[in-house]
Amino acid sequence: MFKRKIAVVFYVILISFFCVYLFFKIQERDLIMQLNNNNLSFDAYVVTLKENTSLADFNKKVKESSLTDIQIHYQDKKDKITYFYGKGDYTTPPLLSGHFFASSDFESDVPLAIVGKKYKNKLYIPKDQSYLKINGSYVPVIGVMGDSYTSDLDSQIFIAASVKTLAKLQTNNFKIVIDMTSPVSASTLKKKLGLATAINLVKKDFIISNKSWINSHWTQLAGLLVAAVGILAQMAVWLVSAKRRYIEAVFLQTNKAKFIFEEWRTYSIWVGLGMILGSMLGMFIFQLTSYTYLLAFMGSLYVGSIILFYLLISLRLRKE
Repeated sequence: MFKRKIAVVFYVILISFFCVYLFFKIQERDLIMQLNNNNLSFDAYVVTLKENTSLADFNKKVKESSLTDIQIHYQDKKDKITYFYGKGDYTTPPLLSGHFFASSDFESDVPLAIVGKKYKNKLYIPKDQSYLKINGSYVPVIGVMGDSYTSDLDSQIFIAASVKTLAKLQTNNFKIVIDMTSPVSASTLKKKLGLATAINLVKKDFIISNKSWINSHWTQLAGLLVAAVGILAQMAVWLVSAKRRYIEAVFLQTNKAKFIFEEWRTYSIWVGLGMILGSMLGMFIFQLTSYTYLLAFMGSLYVGSIILFYLLISLRLRKE
């Protein structure tokens, strides 16, 4: 009896550990997708203006608006160059060295650049300052973007242009993407900035698109389905052995309802122990950025399994 319970615990530990690993891979995939997208969130908008204007004038409009924690990417339509503007507390890309732009850099007479790690060996470093030759001019580089993963961000260049350059550059020549720390609706963004259009950078169809979230994570989701089936298989084995124990209990004149409750309680305790130990082991080995969805999934799997177990064992034994 005790050996059976220990076997159940180890089995559930393995399944729970596998679930943590899958959620780690999901978050890893999400991070790579975000890095491939210039570190923009899935709530970013591609916008167009009602009329052509300079980057300096549009930055001024954003600065004077009530919108906070916002970043704007003016993406060159030919080169992998992004003219960057930020206001408030916004998400910055991972850096291998240096630092990101400060607020004062967006109103400077000197342009500054942050480059992807593929440019690291192309920098000109005469003394303590690094430079990158861009369009015939050497621009000071204050940071190198990148991560342990390989992504499109590695070949990007972010520039905080000088005031003089911003006054010359026109919005019509760029793909403009706006991202905010706290997502807002497209209508709100259009109203506050006088935009012509604001369209989600990442499609929100979730299932149908080839670029949908489910399509990008189908391997991990299939793994979670296998884990759920594994719990059901373990439950089926327990129910088969429970019937044999019930036949033995009949000879001892054990109350049927009491037997069902005790089996359910025992199952709940040992499966719960396995899930807790497996999840803790997984979280110790794999560092997740957020545990919310993992805990919600494991909690739902546990509650769902013990409810289903009680219903099945009650239905099965009440027919005896």
